[in-house]
Amino acid sequence: MTELVLVRHGQASFGHSNYDVLSPVGSRQGTVLGAHWKQTGFGADVYYSGAMARQKDTAVHALADAGITAAVAENRAFNEYDFENILPGYLPVVAREHPQLLMNGSAPFQDKRQFQQLFEIIIGYWLSGRATEGKPVETWAAFSARVAAGLHAVATPDQKRVTVFTSGGVIAVALREALRVSDEMAMRLNWRIANASVHRFKMGKGGLSLLEFNNITHLELARDPALVTFR
Repeated sequence: MTELVLVRHGQASFGHSNYDVLSPVGSRQGTVLGAHWKQTGFGADVYYSGAMARQKDTAVHALADAGITAAVAENRAFNEYDFENILPGYLPVVAREHPQLLMNGSAPFQDKRQFQQLFEIIIGYWLSGRATEGKPVETWAAFSARVAAGLHAVATPDQKRVTVFTSGGVIAVALREALRVSDEMAMRLNWRIANASVHRFKMGKGGLSLLEFNNITHLELARDPALVTFR
């Protein structure tokens, strides 16, 4: 069996023109994880990340501080779903069906709580297979199939431990497969996945099973509440 260690990227740049950049907190989260790995002697046979900057940069920070010099292979199977196009694609639907959420113009995009309410409605549309009214996007069915195929492909019998730096949606798909929960439940779990959190699975003949969810011990040991973030 292969142990799959999935690491969510550090905090990105919510509210900025380019979300796909680690914030200063996100960079520090990666280094804290790496320092913890160095103390515990963590290592893997192979390391992967998605192609997104926040995923790759988290890997750079973590492995550097862990003293791990192994290369990180880029694998687009572990890219996050395309929320930057999903969001505007469903805004016309929200405007018709939930106009109260958009009454204050850009306010929902500046307030994290209001944004979460809006985003959960939009993700519900996406999970249901409802078509967007903008640029075509990868469907939930296609996204989850892509992620599942990627996880199975890297969990080869000759690898005892594989580490993947990825995003919350990818981890949610792994949880859905391991726990046999609904799509909606998987995405509800996604909202609680912390930045730079560690999740461990086993891939065996019976498929994927969960060993550990949302481990942030490394962040808690740093004794800085600002390091525990979810967006």
